Amino acid sequence: MLCLYLDLDLDLHKRRYNVIDNYGYSYMKQDFVKIACGTDDGINFTKEHFGSASFYLIYLFNLKTGEIKKIEERKNTSIEEEMHGDPKKAQSISALLKDVQVLVAFVMGPNIVRIRKKFLPIISRERSIKIALEKLKKQSNKIRQELKKKTGIDKEIIYLKI
Repeated sequence: MLCLYLDLDLDLHKRRYNVIDNYGYSYMKQDFVKIACGTDDGINFTKEHFGSASFYLIYLFNLKTGEIKKIEERKNTSIEEEMHGDPKKAQSISALLKDVQVLVAFVMGPNIVRIRKKFLPIISRERSIKIALEKLKKQSNKIRQELKKKTGIDKEIIYLKI
């Protein structure tokens, strides 16, 4: 990861940042997290498991202000499952979303036990991504707390209720 000092307005707020990620977005890790939402239509979460989504909407979430900005759409280029809960599928999704910290879905499959060691899984009881992200804002303290856990330690699953 390249570290530079520069001013950049992400429409979230103006201030000096010190980290630039692989996509050119600048943020301070303790204040911002990247969220991936699995979707087939860009509006609702996929009806299938998170790993079977056609693509992922990537958002930058400011934990201090609660502001969320869509920064990217990423096509799901992961491998096909050879069997239900295929560990190779979990590895493929993990590599595809390696710069993301939080995964949000309506349904997660059996690989949730594997991904909890690297990602924070959030399950929404609301199909609309827009509504779920509004509910997610209220969970910023819990998200921050879970993301402080080291890689390899299971993160608690957060449920967004209707």
